[in-house]
Amino acid sequence: MTFDMVRYYPSTKDAVAAYPKALRIRGVVFDMDGTLSSPIDKHLHKMRVVIKVPPGHRTLEYVDTCLQGEEREWAHKKLIEIETEALESMQISEGLVPLLRFLHEHSIPIAIITRNNSMAVDYFLKTVVGKLPKEEQRLFAFDPAIDRSFKPAKPAPDAMLYISEKWGIPPEQLLMVGDHGDDLLCGLRAGSVSALLRYEHNTQFENIAHIVVDKIDQLVNQLEHGFEANMTIIA
Repeated sequence: MTFDMVRYYPSTKDAVAAYPKALRIRGVVFDMDGTLSSPIDKHLHKMRVVIKVPPGHRTLEYVDTCLQGEEREWAHKKLIEIETEALESMQISEGLVPLLRFLHEHSIPIAIITRNNSMAVDYFLKTVVGKLPKEEQRLFAFDPAIDRSFKPAKPAPDAMLYISEKWGIPPEQLLMVGDHGDDLLCGLRAGSVSALLRYEHNTQFENIAHIVVDKIDQLVNQLEHGFEANMTIIA
């Protein structure tokens, strides 16, 4: 097999000044649950069980396309109930603050694309982040923060392409960071670099990730020193 390895230069201010036209990551987009915050796998499983999502279907797509009328309304209420329950255990991902500090120091914009609801996004940014010291809170300047009201949702690339246009940064110079295949596919289909935050339960997605890390601040190494990405991965 022939691999088309593409070199990405460092994203530091010094590297940008020395080689301003070089290919590099100029913006980072994050999934929320399991990426910016602790995993909620047991709650995701509970959603599927309660709503009786058939195998092979994504929960949100099943609710929005396969259910109708009162049944759909009931399912959406259950989703909100379980998502609200999950907020009680929401914590900031280990290593996130050092990564965000690096991105802030090098003027790299950050955004969120999540399949969660707007209430959960607000809770994370205001309540969970609000527990941090003021100096660290300012690092969480995500703009935009896109929730599931944006259609079509991940794994469609539309939200990623919207951010690319909003920032004026080509998709190939954006990094999508997530813990699920839908996050990675969203990045891949937009033509961006995708990074998997690996846990014991999601190693099956390694083959569609350009970068794999076990702790989110390990991404600082790739951004600071540059990396090579196999851009022949097919979404």
